[in-house]
Amino acid sequence: MNKNFLKNYSLKLKYILPTYFIVVFGTLAIALAFRWLFSINFSLLIIKEEYYKFWIPIILPWIPITIWLRPKLRILKFKKQNRDSVGHQFIVWLTMFAMLSISNHYLTESTAKFEALSSIENLKEGRYISVEDFQLNKSLFGVERKFDVSGKYGQYFNIDLFFVYPLKTDVALKYWYGKKYHLQISNNLSEHEKEQRFRSFYKTSIKSFKTHNYLEASYYEVLQVSNDKDAFLEAIETTDSYIPEELIIIEPKRGTYSDDNSTTLAWIFGAFGIGFLIFLFTLIFPGYNRLVHQRQLKGIKPKSDELIEMLQFLIPRDSHYITSIIIILNLLVFLIMVFSGISILSPSATELLDFGGNRRFEVLNGEWWRLFTSMFIHAGLMHIVLNIFGLVLGSIFIEPVFGRIKFLAIYLLSGICASITSIWWHDNTVSIGASGAIFGVFGALLGLLLTNAMSSESKKSIFNMLGIYVGISLLTGLAGSIDNAAHIGGLISGAILGLVIYFLDPESIKERID
Repeated sequence: MNKNFLKNYSLKLKYILPTYFIVVFGTLAIALAFRWLFSINFSLLIIKEEYYKFWIPIILPWIPITIWLRPKLRILKFKKQNRDSVGHQFIVWLTMFAMLSISNHYLTESTAKFEALSSIENLKEGRYISVEDFQLNKSLFGVERKFDVSGKYGQYFNIDLFFVYPLKTDVALKYWYGKKYHLQISNNLSEHEKEQRFRSFYKTSIKSFKTHNYLEASYYEVLQVSNDKDAFLEAIETTDSYIPEELIIIEPKRGTYSDDNSTTLAWIFGAFGIGFLIFLFTLIFPGYNRLVHQRQLKGIKPKSDELIEMLQFLIPRDSHYITSIIIILNLLVFLIMVFSGISILSPSATELLDFGGNRRFEVLNGEWWRLFTSMFIHAGLMHIVLNIFGLVLGSIFIEPVFGRIKFLAIYLLSGICASITSIWWHDNTVSIGASGAIFGVFGALLGLLLTNAMSSESKKSIFNMLGIYVGISLLTGLAGSIDNAAHIGGLISGAILGLVIYFLDPESIKERID
């Protein structure tokens, strides 16, 4: 390595790493302190534990990365002018996601208290407890059923049963014993087969719950705010009894309780170490932009900012008029869903279906409007953010080239074709989201690549853009189900529409591209 390379690498490290450490450890410290203060210690903010374990670690890191770290990474110089630091930002995000997720688990377990009780009524602050003896009031029995679809391709159908009995205590119906039973079957089974499997599972589970020795558990967990606790509360409501405002639900646990969290703590630092080494390694390859560095040290802001330019798509005007309207409609529908009580991070398949999701059974029984409404429904904040990003990415080229009306036609018709493909391929999957229509926009781009409407350099740039969105779509599939049938249907229909529009007026299209 020559001295100039080492000097430039050293300059990159000195300028970027202080902000890197502040963003990574500052976000971690603030997030954990906030949760401990407002959620654990004083219980002022009630947030489900699933959010702390998964959704907050996914979303939160992007805020400090975008605001503070992204500007520092502008001093990196790439060989290709159209490349930027997205890859480096993704590595930092992945590191922070792992650290936040593991840290929240550590905070949950390290602040939990264990109490050995002679009677459940002596419970104070313990999350994990042992009880010498208690009796159940088996005259009151409650059950709640939950159904959902999961898997990368929506191939699994999940059945969850939540059973409850009240404990016999001096405080009537305050303490409840709950047990959850889970069954996962193929989502490709017919409705009749699913019904049979459910009835058999339901019958077996009831027998197991009513006959099992509820005192044989190693210890019990006092349920906190979570999706499971909500389901048990719904089961309690089915008993049609007077329910006091303050309820305590205990669930049996097997195995030996341990408060040793040293392994979890080691994983936090291990996740940081791995992510940090990868980040250092990737800083070797880009060059060093001295001019940008000097301008930043003087406080001179860049003439253009990708983030600000993206936010401007919310204003309908010029070449993104229809795109902005589509984005606004999607955001409005999402806000309506949130304010109507649907989870902002992880709504269930049932909630999405009730709000207008697309599924074969409902559509074939006359609810054809679902083919359209499902295009504006999203399964959480991360889902809609990624789809808006994809829409902006694709529409930058398509709307000004095809014009407002034709672009809108491509978007809507591709979205409907994607919905039709989804119900043709899937028996019982609830399909939602704008991604089918967005893939239609990319399909129209793909159609133009098959013509001589643009130069080879432009074709290469579009291929890169297609790769970015497809890559992100595949990554999101790791976090939940993804309807690839709808994506393929949207992509093919969009390509066909793009080709038809082009051959109807090729000279006009070429003129707009030039």
